[in-house]
Amino acid sequence: MIYAAIVDDEESERKKLKACLAYVSEKKGVKFSVREFSDADKFLVNYESDYDIVFMDIEMEGTNGMEAARQLRKVDKTVILIFVTNMAQMAVQGYEVDALDFIVKPLDKYAFSLKMMRVLGRIDSRKDDKVLLSIAGDIISIRASLITYLEVQGHYVVYHSKEGNYTEYITLSAAEKKIADQNFVRCNRGCLVNLRFVNAVRRDVCVVDGEELVIARPTRNSFIQAFADFLGGEKR
Repeated sequence: MIYAAIVDDEESERKKLKACLAYVSEKKGVKFSVREFSDADKFLVNYESDYDIVFMDIEMEGTNGMEAARQLRKVDKTVILIFVTNMAQMAVQGYEVDALDFIVKPLDKYAFSLKMMRVLGRIDSRKDDKVLLSIAGDIISIRASLITYLEVQGHYVVYHSKEGNYTEYITLSAAEKKIADQNFVRCNRGCLVNLRFVNAVRRDVCVVDGEELVIARPTRNSFIQAFADFLGGEKR
């Protein structure tokens, strides 16, 4: 099941987009669960981080699609964002909010299905890459593959990521279980490292994305072995 949100202030346009998704579902054998929102504010207030795709109209009354996309990226940096617009030139701003693509109205189901092939491929490649964090009552989604390391700070875990740093009230063991990725290995009791970002290992220190982290004696052998296996291509 692929979960999608359609944000458009025109009911007729939402219906057309749902019809296009139904066409893709019929032709490609994929199922969509779709939620509709008539304005961006309702979408943002009720936002849930389990969406795979958000179709966002740019020109809407109140908060427009571009501003809504900026607010969306504050809580979910991984969801696939596709702009739907009457004016193709407006969609070029999409790089600011990491939009995957844009669709120009009026919608054409054949052109739409071609664009959706790229989207479905992206979803398939990222199905195990989303990590949901509970922070100050909000659910925030980040990509596991962009986390450089996790470290314990008191009763919290800090997720150091290329997308920014996030602090969650959780144990490191519980955080580790959230990440379905074998490339995360402990270098000490309070640090979990993504081997993709290890630049070097020097005696009792590993350099992770430019930062030096201590390798504890009890974990040294297992960490060195895991890093060697990673470099050898066994755990890419």
